[in-house]
Amino acid sequence: MKLHFSARAAAALLTLAGLAGPAAAADPAADYPTRPITLLVGFPAGGPSDTAARILANRLEHELPGARVVVENRGGANGTLAAAALTKAPADGYTLFLVTKSHVNTKWLYRHLPFDPATDFQPVALLLTMPNVLVVGPSIDAPDYQTFAADARKHPDDYTVFSTGNGSDPHLAAEEFQEKTGLKFRHIPYKGGAQGMVDMLSGRVDLSFATLGTVMSHLGDSSSKVRALALGGAKRDPLLPDVPTFGEVGVAGFEPIAWYGVMAPVGTPRPILEKLNHAINHGMNQPEGVALLHKMGASPVNASIEDFTALYQKDIETNGELIRHLGVTLD
Repeated sequence: MKLHFSARAAAALLTLAGLAGPAAAADPAADYPTRPITLLVGFPAGGPSDTAARILANRLEHELPGARVVVENRGGANGTLAAAALTKAPADGYTLFLVTKSHVNTKWLYRHLPFDPATDFQPVALLLTMPNVLVVGPSIDAPDYQTFAADARKHPDDYTVFSTGNGSDPHLAAEEFQEKTGLKFRHIPYKGGAQGMVDMLSGRVDLSFATLGTVMSHLGDSSSKVRALALGGAKRDPLLPDVPTFGEVGVAGFEPIAWYGVMAPVGTPRPILEKLNHAINHGMNQPEGVALLHKMGASPVNASIEDFTALYQKDIETNGELIRHLGVTLD
């Protein structure tokens, strides 16, 4: 009996081993990643998207043993060049896209795109949020929002406002602000925030509704040529406690907030998506990740794949309504 039981047990163990072996081998996330991950960025080096991408690359390399993340900047066309490259990449987790909230606008701004923003991207993780900030350069002397608004009202279309591109969130924020206040500016689009800041510092453009990440390094210093007059959000940002919200200065219902996230090609295996989501959430919410994001004016988020998907789809519709209402078109 004892010998017979052992034989049966051995046979059962062999059977289980045979079943477990293929199952383990079939897990695409078991040894992921085994080669470098490319992180596409839709804007040039030097701006907040690039900064966020390099922070993310650093944190992923800490969270995923043996990982190497290569940041690849493909600036232009409001991020659509990088977005198009993602949709052509294999759905294996080795090509990712650092997406900004502005990406949702492309569905409504371009008549012909090689992709559909609503269906051709797989949300992975929400990386950060940050407010849009009304900042003015040295060409504007106004010490506060009320003085600035009074002067701008007297001189319609005299002030220039820069954005990170036609149809970008800073552009939409500027258009919505003008509609709500009756103030009028001349819009100057750039391919990214870095060059716009250079021109603002030199006085070639006057103001922007840039994300805090674009302007953070220029604020908080009494000798700075850039000043923040108001910012988006329901309450003041702890990084700029002395800067009022738009609601506080009298612009009701105007709370522009930006987010950055990570996308993968549609069809990427769920286990890889979950592994990336966990690594991003954990890495960005560790003290080092939080500190790096705060330095650029952003706050980390801890969202599931489903949470990010819901936000992404909601903003596609919400921003579509705003774009149609404001009549924003590309030059």
